[in-house]
Amino acid sequence: MTGFLARVRAEAAEAEAEAGAAAPAPARDAAPRGLLGGIANDDTTILPRPVPHHVPLVPVPHREGVLPLAIDLLDSAETFTAISTVAGDLVANGRVAKFLIDRRDLAAPVVRFVNGNFLQGGEVPDAAKYHYYFAQAAYGIPESLDEFNSVTYFTQDKRYIAGTVRTYLIGDSAEPVYGLQFYPQDLIREQLVVDAITLLLAAIPIAGASFAFVPTGSQQTTATVADRLSELGAPVLPIDRILDGIRYIPLNTGEAWGYLRIFPPDNDDLSPADIPVFDELPLDLSVVAGVLTHAVQDTNSHVNLKSKERQTPNAVLRDAAPDHPRLAPFAGQPVHFVVGKDDFVLEASTDDVVKAKLAERTDRPLQTLTWQPETALRSFTELASGTPQAAKAAAARYGSKAANLGFLAHRSVLGRVTDAASPSGTRGYDLVPQGFAVPLQAYRDFIDHPPNSDVKALIDAFVDDEQAGRLTPKQRVRRVEEIQDGIMAASFPPGALEAVRAKLDAVLPGVKKVKVRSSANAEDVKGFDGAGLYDSYAADTTKRDRPIGPCIVEEDAASDGEVKRKVRPKSVGCAIKAVYASLWNKRAVEERSFARIDQTSVAMGLAILPVYDTESEVAANAVIVTRVLNSDELYGYSLSVQLGDNLVTNPDPGTYSEVTVAGFYGDDEPMSLSITRFAKPTPDAPVRTEPVLPPERMVELVDLAKRIERAYCRATPGYFRGGCANVAGANGEEKENSLDLEVKILENGHLVMKQVREFGGR
Repeated sequence: MTGFLARVRAEAAEAEAEAGAAAPAPARDAAPRGLLGGIANDDTTILPRPVPHHVPLVPVPHREGVLPLAIDLLDSAETFTAISTVAGDLVANGRVAKFLIDRRDLAAPVVRFVNGNFLQGGEVPDAAKYHYYFAQAAYGIPESLDEFNSVTYFTQDKRYIAGTVRTYLIGDSAEPVYGLQFYPQDLIREQLVVDAITLLLAAIPIAGASFAFVPTGSQQTTATVADRLSELGAPVLPIDRILDGIRYIPLNTGEAWGYLRIFPPDNDDLSPADIPVFDELPLDLSVVAGVLTHAVQDTNSHVNLKSKERQTPNAVLRDAAPDHPRLAPFAGQPVHFVVGKDDFVLEASTDDVVKAKLAERTDRPLQTLTWQPETALRSFTELASGTPQAAKAAAARYGSKAANLGFLAHRSVLGRVTDAASPSGTRGYDLVPQGFAVPLQAYRDFIDHPPNSDVKALIDAFVDDEQAGRLTPKQRVRRVEEIQDGIMAASFPPGALEAVRAKLDAVLPGVKKVKVRSSANAEDVKGFDGAGLYDSYAADTTKRDRPIGPCIVEEDAASDGEVKRKVRPKSVGCAIKAVYASLWNKRAVEERSFARIDQTSVAMGLAILPVYDTESEVAANAVIVTRVLNSDELYGYSLSVQLGDNLVTNPDPGTYSEVTVAGFYGDDEPMSLSITRFAKPTPDAPVRTEPVLPPERMVELVDLAKRIERAYCRATPGYFRGGCANVAGANGEEKENSLDLEVKILENGHLVMKQVREFGGR
């Protein structure tokens, strides 16, 4: 550990250049109201009224031999452990204790630590949980909650300084770094940081301990004092460096039973009874019992979000390898695998136990998906013409992706440029692309078209074998390929393709390049979001369809390993067939089987819209999840952002996106942007040291996501029980569901909302 901190001290100046890399937002303390809005990156302050005297300590009774609520000195690691609690933020290990500094008498400030394990009447009181109630009990403060927050967090002229001491176990060291940190929205910076750290170090005389200042908001700058902090023995340590030094990162805790497959040579051989260890997480991974990877994963990728939804244990082990001493003895063997918060467990199991545990997970009745017949093709604007609830309900006829685009286009959500008061109206462009929906019934009519009877027979026979459990992974691959080839060679019912072209001319006149996107009924349903299971294809509206001959899907493998699927010829009809065929890809079938979805009830709708770079090149991609992933305690949203047109949801091999936690509680307080990992846009480029987007654009994305989530809540009974006005400010413990939004940022500054779906993972 000494070597690690020595390196941090030596790089103090460089660390300041990366001050945008802020720590994950701690769990929200007492919630301020009526305060500053926007991001806290300017010099705005709220000056406290002078209080020149101390209010005497109000003692809280405690038993003999038991530590009291307020601790004046952390003189040993044992004392810290006794008053601290297990950390609940994004870093996988460590403990946390709160502190409060009383500065009402600047000549004699007082530091006290909160005993988070203090009991009163057999329970932990609010005074041991929240700074405000601790301040009342330990300092006898007279301020109201709002005033306390304003003079503690949102001013440089602070009456009180609140924060946490948080331990981090980095690398293989058994000794922690004691991180001294403040709340993400706190305006503290520069000299006041030094003043607070100086007081804290004097109150934590733990022999041999290593300390660091961990910024928790990009506004907590140390440009003029970084060297001084190093001299004090608390160098600046951004959270991305902490994460770089952590060997084990749990992404989805839980347990599983299966066969350990270390670096499997063929992913098609994997089954729901396997626990693979990968160098890098494959983008086409289907259902497995659990996952370990050597490389860092994109937390907002489709595969990762799907693992969370189905509760698949998943973790990163930085030194995972075939000869790893904890992995190698179990290679190919049945194991019990536990992903815990601090570490993972592998222990021997048996074939019978693995078989029984898999049966438990799939022992539930088939879920038959219902949908409604519909023949009309409708634009997203037409779907938005009624109520937001009606737009969402159109999913029963058009699939959820198309219906949700109609919901987003509603005037009370994002609206159209013609809706003057809407976000689109105020920006002067449509945030939601123009386009139209093709109903689920069109797919069923295509499959039932008499000339396509051979394809229908292939599907019926396959579904019968699949739902009876008669297929091996290799057999499943062969059978779905037969179905897909049959669909690509099938013909449209009379008038079907002509209706699509007529709607193209009406809704997207003169548009040459379009995207035909999947909108299945087997996605975005309760307990099964289907993210990334189906394919979308680009088409050229000027290309005529072949009257005879099949369409072909080609896979172009780039030098970096990326695989792009394209349809030939690049006509609208061939693109539609390719999307229909994707309903029967191996991964989609396996996911639906594991979720116990009746394969006879699935159907594919379509959303057809212009390609996203029609008016300008794509500058960045973003995914927003309206909760903080991997934490139930933190308040805010998770954002993943990538430079250029490299997708967050399906990242190119060897790349990963920037990960940011937007910390906030209400709309009337500052928002913090805490970068936990910078982006690596291309395989051969270095990791960025600056954010992909400026803070103003990140705040704009979060504000739009808040508006969408509140509107979605109002249109969706049961989405959040705490009142839709409060849904954006709830943490993961308080809301069972969240939203997953995909956004493109164009070089001309425009935003394009690709889609929104409900997400049930944690």
